[in-house]
Amino acid sequence: METLSLFLLVFVLGLRHGLDADHLAFIDGQTRYNWRVGSPFARWVGTLFSFGHGGMVAVTAVILGMVLKNFSFPTYFDNFASWISIISLFLIGTLNTYNLLRTRNTNKEFQLSGLKGKFIPKVAKGTTNPFVIILVGALFALAAETVSQTAVWSLAASNSGKYTPLILGLVFMFGMMITDTIDSMIVYKMVNQSSKLGQSASRLMGWVIVVLAYGVSFYLAFTFFNPWAELDFEIVGIILFIFLVASFFFVNIRSKRKNVEMNITD
Repeated sequence: METLSLFLLVFVLGLRHGLDADHLAFIDGQTRYNWRVGSPFARWVGTLFSFGHGGMVAVTAVILGMVLKNFSFPTYFDNFASWISIISLFLIGTLNTYNLLRTRNTNKEFQLSGLKGKFIPKVAKGTTNPFVIILVGALFALAAETVSQTAVWSLAASNSGKYTPLILGLVFMFGMMITDTIDSMIVYKMVNQSSKLGQSASRLMGWVIVVLAYGVSFYLAFTFFNPWAELDFEIVGIILFIFLVASFFFVNIRSKRKNVEMNITD
């Protein structure tokens, strides 16, 4: 029963991790670029990215499960990873707020912005090569907060079975692939809209990311100094996933309705 609960927890963590602001920013930009150049991979950018990211997480989990069975990370490592997340989320919220306000009264298209993407070479920021997208996803998995999170559940599973860390890594990847695939599908639908609906939906998602980035950043900072206030935050991952699915169906339905109206007009 404990193993089953761990599998469920890791799956939910994968769903929530797929909604990381940096993930969404990279997938958003790459999907738009691939759509503009007519790439057949446009709607599958999220799948490719999360495959590389999840694959690296699975490899990391196996390595940690094998060599760190009797090891525990020092307190300062967890503190370092926590503050990296807090500062990164705050900067992401600020950056996207600036971009939303800057493009409010202009014809410029709003695009999500992340921090990790700033360190990606230009050749990888606008690519139609699926292997490059997978590689970037793998590089994203080397961030401190991702490694520390992977360490927690891989060490917890090291005594459950020889292959448990690997299976958990694949479960994590599966959850993340679901979320990131839906995200790229949503962006693909948005850019296919020639009306204001596409821009409005894109800006709405932008403000959602801003609220989440600031909210989680302040929550992590507050609970760092006040551990008593910490809640079971995994339910947020499920709520966000439901919101993402609802957004996909909303954009899809509105797109079909718009096409019907255009056909009737013609």
